[in-house]
Amino acid sequence: MAEDSTCASDATPDIDFLRCFNMPSGTTITGRVSSIRNVFVAAIVTVIPPTVDEIRQVLSILETTPATFECAYCGSRATEWDHLRPLVNNGKPTGYITCIRNLVPSCGKCNQSKGKSDWKTWMMGGAKLSPRSRGVTGLEVRIARLERYEDGQNVNHSK
Repeated sequence: MAEDSTCASDATPDIDFLRCFNMPSGTTITGRVSSIRNVFVAAIVTVIPPTVDEIRQVLSILETTPATFECAYCGSRATEWDHLRPLVNNGKPTGYITCIRNLVPSCGKCNQSKGKSDWKTWMMGGAKLSPRSRGVTGLEVRIARLERYEDGQNVNHSK
């Protein structure tokens, strides 16, 4: 679900926030190595593009800005947006969708390594490119931000 993002620092504030966000790319059968069932479920999941205010809220909760645009998991420069909670698990829909309430800025290493894993278990686990395995410091602070984001101090959808 990777999609490159670039945040410009010389644009107007709303444009800065819009440039930080690229909706994760759609799923196609030819673009995945997982089962056809997983691809089908992911391809029919609802996609809701965010507003500028929603992007601004997410970045505020995660304590990053268009100028710093950090991976929510490790603090490296974010290049894409990752589904915090997977869309598909064991070939079945999880009930989560592609919307700003389920997306966080991510670097490519974290997005690829995390896959469909529970984000917190993965962050503290021994996966090859997990933040803990890479020796990232301040994981407790990052986990607390993500828990705040996940536990209802989340984004209010605009009407």
